[in-house]
Amino acid sequence: MANWNRTRVIGAISLILAAIMMNGCAGGDQTLAQTGGQTLPHEVTTEYLLTTAGFKRLAVNDETPKRQALLNNIPAGKLVTYSRNGDVYHAYADEGSRALYIGDEAAYQRYEALAKGRNLCVRVPGTNQVEFWGCMQEYQERGTGR
Repeated sequence: MANWNRTRVIGAISLILAAIMMNGCAGGDQTLAQTGGQTLPHEVTTEYLLTTAGFKRLAVNDETPKRQALLNNIPAGKLVTYSRNGDVYHAYADEGSRALYIGDEAAYQRYEALAKGRNLCVRVPGTNQVEFWGCMQEYQERGTGR
């Protein structure tokens, strides 16, 4: 039992130290190129903050062509904003894990609050609204993020 508690304490301390050391958003293509395509702590932090804030993680694979198209067209390290008929959504692409993170405006506000004091991802307007809403339709039809 003592070993179990010690392991939990060490794990918690390690997690806290890792969170303190990580700061900011994904570094983009240059950062990925320098690491051979491996996920960096900055990306892990960003994905953790997005998920904690309420963004949904959508897996991208051969069976999700609309997600794949959106993943390919979102600039690295940026949150892209899409709006239609008063609905506002934000999307973040993680090519390393082949996933999209999509959240509404409330999730984005929570993300901003969680990331306070860190370098936020740059938020840019989406240029291909049709592509995004097609991806959202695919997601809703499948009813799952995986």
